[in-house]
Amino acid sequence: MEFKYIAILAALGLLVFLLYKEVYRANKARLIWRIFANIIALSCFVFFIVPIKYETHVKQNPDEIILLTDGTKLDSIAGLKGKKYALSSVDLKNINATNIPDLSYFLKSNPNIRKLNIYGYGLNAAELEQLKSYQITFHPSANPGGIIAANWSANLRTSDILNIQGTYQNTSNQAVKLVLKGLGKVVDSMTVEAESNKSFSFKTSPKQIGKAVYELIALQKNDTLAKEPVPVQVSDQTPMKVLILASFPDFEYKFLKNWLYENQYPLAFRSQISKNKFAFDFLNIDSINLNQINTPSLKKFDILIIDEEELAAIGPNERSSINLAVNNGIGLLIRVTNTKALTTLSGKFGRFESPVLKGKPLNLTLIEDHHKFNPLPLEQALFLRTNQTDLPIISDASGKVVVNSSISGYGKVLVSTLSATYNWLLSGQKTDYATYWSKLLANAARKKNDIQSVNIIPQFPVIHQKVRIIADLAASDRVPKLKIDSILLSPRQNMELPFQWDALYWPQKSGWSNLQVNETIEPIYIYKKTDWEALKNQQKLDRTYQFIKNLNTTEAKNKLADTILTEEVSLWWFFAGFLLAAAFLWYESRILAVK
Repeated sequence: MEFKYIAILAALGLLVFLLYKEVYRANKARLIWRIFANIIALSCFVFFIVPIKYETHVKQNPDEIILLTDGTKLDSIAGLKGKKYALSSVDLKNINATNIPDLSYFLKSNPNIRKLNIYGYGLNAAELEQLKSYQITFHPSANPGGIIAANWSANLRTSDILNIQGTYQNTSNQAVKLVLKGLGKVVDSMTVEAESNKSFSFKTSPKQIGKAVYELIALQKNDTLAKEPVPVQVSDQTPMKVLILASFPDFEYKFLKNWLYENQYPLAFRSQISKNKFAFDFLNIDSINLNQINTPSLKKFDILIIDEEELAAIGPNERSSINLAVNNGIGLLIRVTNTKALTTLSGKFGRFESPVLKGKPLNLTLIEDHHKFNPLPLEQALFLRTNQTDLPIISDASGKVVVNSSISGYGKVLVSTLSATYNWLLSGQKTDYATYWSKLLANAARKKNDIQSVNIIPQFPVIHQKVRIIADLAASDRVPKLKIDSILLSPRQNMELPFQWDALYWPQKSGWSNLQVNETIEPIYIYKKTDWEALKNQQKLDRTYQFIKNLNTTEAKNKLADTILTEEVSLWWFFAGFLLAAAFLWYESRILAVK
C-alpha cells in the first residue's frame, strides 16, 4: 500500500477519535465550531503529506520547452507559464520541474521539440554539441562571483616554477583577499577590490618531488568564500647530456663544471691547451673521442656550451657539423664577450655597450616568470639587441637583455653576455646560481618527443561524472592497456587517427588516482563537485553565449496549442488553515471553556 493511503487512513482514524472526544465532552458549548476546527486541522495536515494537484490549460508551442540549468534563480522563472524541465544537477527542492537525467537521450526521445528556452548558467560543451539544429533562447543568470579563470602547469620538473594565473570576479560590495597556500604555509596573496575583476599571478618554486595540492583561498573578513585545489605533480629533472668546448678553462667554466658534476649531469668537457691540443674531462659519462667535433659525436649530447672564441677557432667542418646538429634539435649556448661578432652563427644576435655604473651590482630578472635574482656582484657593459623572432630570457632591472634565444630548425640557439655568474656562489647565493643555469639548460636542451601523451576531458574531472581519457601512442598501433586504480577500461580506436585511443570513466572517489597506460603511470586528480564552481559556471555562460552567436537556425512560426499542465496547490494555504484551526482549539479549551 502506498504511503499516502496509509497517511489518509491514519488521519481518518485520528479524526474519529477526536470527534468522539468532542461529542462526549461535558461542556457542549461551541460543539459545532470545535468539530469544524478538528476537521480543518486534520485535513490540512493530510494535505501537507498528500499535496492537491490540479490541471490547468496553457497556450504553448508544442515543440518548445523551458530548460532550467545550474544557477537558475526562482524569481526569474516565477511568472513563467509552461512545463519546465531541469537538468539533474539543478536543485528541484523549490522548483516544480521534471528532471532530465540525460539531455541527449531526452531530446532523441522527443523529436517534436525544436526550441529550448534556457535559464541559468547554460550548458557545457558536450551538451551544446547536441543542440546545433535547435532554436535556442538564452536567459542567463548574473555572472558568478569567485575565480572565473585559472591556469597552471600541472606537471613540473624540479627546476620549474609553478605559475598560477587567472581572474577573480568580485561581485560583492566588500574587498576579497585571495591567498595561495601550499605545504601548510601562505605562499602569496593579493586583494581584489569590491565590485571589480582583477587578474592574479602567483609564483612559487615547489620544494618537494611527487604529488602535491596547493590551495587558492578567497577570504572576506572572517568568512572563507572558496577553497579551490591546485594539484601539481613534480618530477625529477631528467639529466641532459652536456658538451662544453672551451677556448681556455676560466673560472666560469670551472664552477659550472663542478655544479654539473654535483647535480649528476653527464658532462664532456674539452678545453684548448695550445693549437690542436686539448685537455678532456668526462664526468658521469663514458669517454669518447672529441678531438674532432662531428655529427655522430654531437648526436650523443642534448646541449653544447661554447664560447665565441672557441667557435671561431674550430675548423669550418666542425662549425658546419654544429650548425647541422642545431637544426636537428641540439641546443647551443654561446658565451660572448665582444661587441663585434666573430662567427656567422653568433652574429645573428645584435649587441651593444652601455656605460658601467661603478660599484653597482647587476640586478637580473627571469623574463618569462618575472623571477628576480639576488644582486650579482658584476659590472656588466655588454647587452643584446632583440627582434621579433627572438625570445629574450634574462634582462637587467632596466630591461636590457643579457641572455637571448632564437629558434634554428628543430633546435634553439642561446647567447649570453654574462661572464662571471660564479660570483653568486662566492657570495653564498647558491639558489640563484642553480636557478640561472637550470633555466638556461632547460630552454636550450634538445626536446625529447614523448612516445605517448594523455589528455583528460573535461579540464576538471569530477567525481561521479563522465571523464574521457585520450591516449596518443605514436610508437604502437596495438590496443593499449588503460587502467585506473585497478579498474580496467575498454579503449576505442580513432578511425581517422589510428594511434589515438580513448576510454570513458566515471570516478568513484575524489583526490589523486593512478592512470596506467601500458607500463606508464600517469597520476590524475579527481575534483569534488563543489570545486571550481564559479569557473565552471562562467565557462558555461561564455560557451552558451558563443554557441548561440554562431548558431544559424531560423525561428519558425508555430501555432499555439492547448497544453495541459499539472500544478500543485501551495502548501502555505494548508499551513495557514492548520495554524488557525489549532489556534482556535487551544484558545477555546484554555480561555473560553474556563469562563
